[in-house]
Amino acid sequence: MSYRDRLTKASFRGFDFLTESHDAKSGRKLVVHEYPHADQPEVEDFGLKAKSWHISAYFIGENYDLEANGFLAKLAISGAAWLTHPWLGELWVRAQDWSRSESNDKNGYCVISVEFIAGGHAPYSPKIDPVDKAYSRVHELSLAALDDFSLVPMSNDGFNAFITNTNLNLEALRNVISLTTLPLNWANQALNVLYGIKNDVNVLMQVPGQYAAALVSFADVLGFGGDTAGNAITGAVRSRAVTRLANTAINPPLITIIANTAVTAAAPFKTNSKREAALRSQLLVVAAAQMALADYDTAESRDSVLNSLLTAIDSLLPAMSDNVFQAAVSARMALIDALLDQDLNLAIQRDIVNPLPSTLLAHQMGVDEAVFIAQNGIKHPLFVVGRIYA
Repeated sequence: MSYRDRLTKASFRGFDFLTESHDAKSGRKLVVHEYPHADQPEVEDFGLKAKSWHISAYFIGENYDLEANGFLAKLAISGAAWLTHPWLGELWVRAQDWSRSESNDKNGYCVISVEFIAGGHAPYSPKIDPVDKAYSRVHELSLAALDDFSLVPMSNDGFNAFITNTNLNLEALRNVISLTTLPLNWANQALNVLYGIKNDVNVLMQVPGQYAAALVSFADVLGFGGDTAGNAITGAVRSRAVTRLANTAINPPLITIIANTAVTAAAPFKTNSKREAALRSQLLVVAAAQMALADYDTAESRDSVLNSLLTAIDSLLPAMSDNVFQAAVSARMALIDALLDQDLNLAIQRDIVNPLPSTLLAHQMGVDEAVFIAQNGIKHPLFVVGRIYA
């Protein structure tokens, strides 16, 4: 990525304009005292000078004069505002001086030179929590998948075969959820929702959007089930569950289609089966991403979860429609930011030769025992040996 990729269009108070050059000025407020018969002066430092930025904006074309007038009106407004500087990014500034230059030999062209100075204390701008942003982007992916789902018309035989095929896929999905190591309450919540979809799939498929909405609800329950009381899990368990869901999204269980060969070979059946499989895979990734957004005890667990998610998303991207593709890419970036934002560097490391209880080691290393056990994956708290971290 070069500086050309980081350039942006200049803007002040929401007014976009073109620029041809810029200068930035800063320094320190130094007072030099020179005394008679003294070779070395005394220098007092009164801190940094107010920064200033000089920008040459230009306007060109049939309506250049109207555009220039509009820009000058923005400069004349009192108070500080955000300047989008094409080279330096967002700056909180005040417009101090400006001049307008035009000539007959450059008809249709005008340059406005502006001197901006630092605007003082910038208004409070709350920092967006990366986890909240990731949840929002994953939710947008879920909505994009829902809006993208549709079916082509089928014959009665084709529709019945499609329903049978869908039920088999949902049953296979139920088996995958059953094999995860999630707490019983968490798994039961998701399985109950999936069981309801299976029972009503014939009705739901009459309006494809209703079926897609039902699968979105299932993904939300599966992804957010850990927020309920008694469903707390360790990073290792979460890592295994997310990995299983992500792998299922790109490698769904094989099923045997029970239907007339002529029907299942028809184009409408193949098209609709492919679209339903794509929806199911995309929402499994949504569920896995929602489940993955949590605090981790070790970098290993966090990195394992992130790698599983990125592998699943990258595998599905080529087959996505434009809207779902954009939502998936945004979710991918937000997940990386949210998970890598956690500081999981372990500062203390010891090698235990003779077995010691975790209570003693946790006390010596100044950490909570439960955290110590989770970080090190200790199975026998009374007999801890080997390399430990805190």
